[in-house]
Amino acid sequence: MKTSVAQKEPYWQLLELISIADPGDETWRTAEELFAEGVDIDLLLSFAARHRMVAVLADFVRRAGAIYDVPAGVQHLLNNTLDWTRHRARLLAEAAGEIAGTAGERGLDIVFNKGIVLQSTLYDDRGVRFFADVDLMVGPDQRRELAAALRDLGYSEGQEYDAKTEQLVDLPREYKLIYQLYPDHLPHFHRLTAGSGVPFNRVDVAFNLTWYGSAWQVPMSEVLKGRATARLGDGTELPVLDPVYGFLFLVLHLFRESWFQRTAEAGGLRLIQFADIRKFWERYGRPVAAELTETIGRHDLGPAVAWVCHHVDELFGGEIVAELGLGRFQEPEWLRSAGAKDGTSLAWDGDMRARLAAREPLVFRQAAEPPFAAQARIFKAGAKGDGDRVG
Repeated sequence: MKTSVAQKEPYWQLLELISIADPGDETWRTAEELFAEGVDIDLLLSFAARHRMVAVLADFVRRAGAIYDVPAGVQHLLNNTLDWTRHRARLLAEAAGEIAGTAGERGLDIVFNKGIVLQSTLYDDRGVRFFADVDLMVGPDQRRELAAALRDLGYSEGQEYDAKTEQLVDLPREYKLIYQLYPDHLPHFHRLTAGSGVPFNRVDVAFNLTWYGSAWQVPMSEVLKGRATARLGDGTELPVLDPVYGFLFLVLHLFRESWFQRTAEAGGLRLIQFADIRKFWERYGRPVAAELTETIGRHDLGPAVAWVCHHVDELFGGEIVAELGLGRFQEPEWLRSAGAKDGTSLAWDGDMRARLAAREPLVFRQAAEPPFAAQARIFKAGAKGDGDRVG
């Protein structure tokens, strides 16, 4: 496969490096050397913004002692964004702690995931990992009780924030229909937070490790059984997924956002999502590789896990697919496939680096159904879930 044009561009090389670097490690030092050689700061900042990495970039430039080497306007933007991201993270950590306390009092088994957890477990409470909401999971049998608890805390269900009026408004009908068609999440919960510098808190509640309509189902009773605890920088302790299911959640969530046309076109992929998986693997995944391999095989998750991890390996030079023994799923047609809105199969050209760095929207083309695609879309008769059939 040809090397992506982006791979040759210093601004993109730097963005990849700082996405997975920890202060002072070899990758970080390589990034410092590259930055010192000179990069197009405007392009670098533009792509960092697209991939929600402005705070990551700001932290890097500060720690590299180069904040005064960039134009004054860029200095202000970097510093203000980092400070705001840290402030937002603190506010959402307080909200998460409040939710955790209420859920515990009511005997609800919940786990927090994504940004609220990764900020501490992968990014060492540097306040650089942007996240838009508080994400958590609950068993489908307790989702109504959790919804009631959130309402009691002042959160509204079935609404969204309108930046023009600075108020909550009802979700458009088409969004409500999506929640009905894909019942694997509750509609987002919102609570206005006037005077905090952050206009609202949002809570996203999921109750399945995969998604509705997939043959790949994992009982939530199993997912929630081995919960762990994460301690945030402010001392807040949150229940979280254990390393096996924490890794699988990140991978399967990214597969869903990458592979389905509906989600790929709606949100746009971000380099930081792939970096999360690489960093999680290095810190927590590799030590439980044997257990991961067994769990993946037992639930037939290999195609989806291989799809994502193949692209993570291509981006960062790792061997996650090989270490998990998933090489048999690296079929070229599968790795460049996508699921169309109408249930047919699509394909895309290039590699994931080119896809992430492209300045134009991704173009899908019709294609013959590749291996494994049917499993991503078709609910398998007799697949075991908990409570309602959700995905």
